[in-house]
Amino acid sequence: MATPKTNKHRFASYIGGVANPVAPAFTVLPAITGTARVGQVLTASAGTVTGTPTPTVDRHWHANGVGIPGAYGTTYTPVADDIGKTITVRTRAQSLAGRLTVTSAATAAVIAA
Repeated sequence: MATPKTNKHRFASYIGGVANPVAPAFTVLPAITGTARVGQVLTASAGTVTGTPTPTVDRHWHANGVGIPGAYGTTYTPVADDIGKTITVRTRAQSLAGRLTVTSAATAAVIAA
């Protein structure tokens, strides 16, 4: 006779799921490279994320801790409104096992072109 745990593993295998999911974790935090200057591209590294199943990762850029509307993805180009503000990127990793959001170190204050 199968135990409830055995049945759970069989069912997870049948539906293509993961029997023992592991929540996302960052072993290397995301970082920003580039010069914080109007018109210069900043790039966010993904960092290193672990978890089972493999988490999806997304990024949202922030100026002085406030989300920048429409600024999602691996790159951001500062604009005049960013002058004097520091830029960070919040990276979220999520899977059926959980969600984790981390914030990069801030750039220097954005300067004019």
